Amino acid sequence: GNYTSRPHGTVSIAYLKSLARAESTLITDDISIEGYVVANDLFGEYYKSIVISDSSGGIEIGVDVRRTAVEFPISARVVVHCAGLALGNHGGQLTLGAMPEREYTVDRIAAIDVNRYMLIDKENPVAIEPALITPNDLSPEMIGNYVSLENLSFTHDAGLAWCDCDPTTGQHITTKRTAYDEHNNAIFVRTIAQCDYRSEAIPSGRGSLFGIVEYFNGEYSLRIVNHGIVF
Repeated sequence: GNYTSRPHGTVSIAYLKSLARAESTLITDDISIEGYVVANDLFGEYYKSIVISDSSGGIEIGVDVRRTAVEFPISARVVVHCAGLALGNHGGQLTLGAMPEREYTVDRIAAIDVNRYMLIDKENPVAIEPALITPNDLSPEMIGNYVSLENLSFTHDAGLAWCDCDPTTGQHITTKRTAYDEHNNAIFVRTIAQCDYRSEAIPSGRGSLFGIVEYFNGEYSLRIVNHGIVF
């Protein structure tokens, strides 16, 4: 084959992620990714973004859509035509979206542009199985991927709410809690302020969590998706 030719056609999500070269990288090649929805706003865990996954990994996609759970139901197949879109790198975490107009590394795809870039197939759902990992397995290749961890305990955070409240305003704030596996390896669990169960108590005992690996400036965390809390 002639490897100097520019890629076109369907590429893996892992390959797409490898194209990020700067804080904002415009994709000019005629490439597509295809995956299945593993995260949306069904429980408010993501806001105006979704995560799709294929066998190589997952990526967050910013979409300016109010109810992503309706437009992009869990397990729906999504094909994204990437030419003209951009990869934003925010502290090591990648998001696919529109080329930014102002201060962000990437903008959300405008609602009117969604059908220009994305084909959403709700008729042939496929449930992606999360990769079972431990806190020690976290690595750069896993950022954005759908994973599960088992035998976790929240120890001193059990009984607290998933999100703290700002003492001044009383508003919920995005909060990190700490879970430990049976070998005392820690993983941060990050819950955004918009999450539907933000004021529910964190369970005690041991159990499994299902979510997306996140990363910011040297620190890994897990964002739970689809209320994937089995204790």
